[in-house]
Amino acid sequence: MLQKPGQVISGDRTLEKVCGYDFMGESNLIEVYIRALRMKLEASNSKRLLHTVRGVGYALREQN
Repeated sequence: MLQKPGQVISGDRTLEKVCGYDFMGESNLIEVYIRALRMKLEASNSKRLLHTVRGVGYALREQN
């Protein structure tokens, strides 16, 4: 997400990049880590940075 800010990246693609191609873990793993990242990034910043694009994935961008 940092390499391509603003571009929507699917949850499957994120899981593949982070855990590898053959990862067989929990299906909500990405949601858990996205939430943790949001809490850390937004603790000192009132703007939302990580956005969920429903049915597609996630994007890193500033809220307008």
